[in-house]
Amino acid sequence: MTTVHTRLGYLGGSVENGIHAFKGIPYAEPLQGTAKWLPPRPRRPWQGVLDASRYGAICSQFGRKAPPLPFPRARRRYFDAINGFASSQEGDDCLLLNVWTPAPDRDARLPVMVWIHGGSFTSGGANAFYDGTALARENVVAVTIQYRLGPLGFLHGSGLFDAELCSDNRAFQDQLAALQWIQDHIASFGGDPSRVTLFGESAGAVAVYHLAASPAGKGLFRRAIAMGGMPGPCAPAHEHHQLTRDALQDVGIAPGDGNALASLDQPALARLQNALFRRILHPPSPERYGSISLQRIVHWGAATETTFLPQPPLTTYRSGTPNNIDLLLGTCRNDGTLFSLASPLGRYLSARIFVNHIGGLVPDGDCTALLAHYRAHMPDSGLRAVYEQMVNDACFRMPTIRAAEAHAAAHPGKTYHYQLNYESAIPGLGAIHGVDVALLFRTCPGMALLRDDPETLELSSLMREALTTFARTGAPAAAKWQAWAPYTSSDRATMVIDHTTQLVSDLDEPLRRYWFRDQ
Repeated sequence: MTTVHTRLGYLGGSVENGIHAFKGIPYAEPLQGTAKWLPPRPRRPWQGVLDASRYGAICSQFGRKAPPLPFPRARRRYFDAINGFASSQEGDDCLLLNVWTPAPDRDARLPVMVWIHGGSFTSGGANAFYDGTALARENVVAVTIQYRLGPLGFLHGSGLFDAELCSDNRAFQDQLAALQWIQDHIASFGGDPSRVTLFGESAGAVAVYHLAASPAGKGLFRRAIAMGGMPGPCAPAHEHHQLTRDALQDVGIAPGDGNALASLDQPALARLQNALFRRILHPPSPERYGSISLQRIVHWGAATETTFLPQPPLTTYRSGTPNNIDLLLGTCRNDGTLFSLASPLGRYLSARIFVNHIGGLVPDGDCTALLAHYRAHMPDSGLRAVYEQMVNDACFRMPTIRAAEAHAAAHPGKTYHYQLNYESAIPGLGAIHGVDVALLFRTCPGMALLRDDPETLELSSLMREALTTFARTGAPAAAKWQAWAPYTSSDRATMVIDHTTQLVSDLDEPLRRYWFRDQ
């Protein structure tokens, strides 16, 4: 057993091979009754030693579980690999975080890396799926956090109920509360609160982008790493509020009826989420929900024109992020293949159908012209590969490049970009969404995505070295890689991570130029 003392009380964790682990640490009060719909409340002190030797409950899950039988074996293997949290227990006392440290000593002053999990903002948790042991061995303090999901975190309704009930951006307020806890207590674990790096993948990367653009994040972290996400989605609060009114009406709740809202059980919350999805996909009129309908492939996002996010992230990046952060961002080459695996239909048909949903994300909203351009520049690829590349670029790669361009313009020399090309061990999936996470954590169940061979082990080690060096110095670097140059609008340096890792200027220029015709 290993023990630390925080301002709230003692924590008793475990130690194995020199790494001290403290799990299930509460950073806010439980989400019981109306508290589910209120901003997080700081955790009260406790007496004695709080058991921090095991993971706590995860937050209520709202992800749709696809029936396994119709899915081809490769798809089942993939979704089994990325759903390692599925067996965890849900509970009200879920605003928790976990800490791994090589030195629980206030004098250690180690860099701190804070992980925000993905899961489309509807599922996931900070449990064994993201074990921080391998990162802590790089001489950093690794932290993983949980936050509210689905309607409990992302149903924006400020002003529709009394006081702060159903207030906007609750999930992001949870994340801010966790970051404030880290500022107050991480020194007890050997961490340096002035050297905090946020990092996250998929929805976690979306959260990283939002927090980096939020005035409320100022001073809570110094660097950020966004992996496989976009610097959205977001929409003005008034658009979210109209959507919230309509969805609540669909489940029989009138604005102002806080008791009815607080009484919603899990099945009723699932019906509320389904009502939101239906409204987003099939609005009563094209203009009713404004930009939310244009971004309809994404279920949840932040409310802008709010205290948390006054304007969209890219607008803020172009004028300078509130705390002048260093930013490392990138994607997997085949992130978008995720979407063509999500139904029992064949990948070609699934990808083709999904292309119909990305009109709000492509230049001029013209998917036909985009298809013609991609076919011209991918003459040796079949239509399925073309469709999947279109989806990948619309949802992941081009938004990431736009974020890199915006950040680099305001912060010269502080932006770094990568693309991971290393392919999954599951045949036919390529460098699919989540491969970078499996490489980084190494110990998570998602390792089923990777080969168990010396080359993969070495790449995993080099990737951790590069990212932890970024957390330590502000510039990513690994001993066996060439120098990683910052991203600029003239050179567009991208580190392509693969069997042979190399720095490339303006990767896939013909495709990028199509998306940046307005610049």
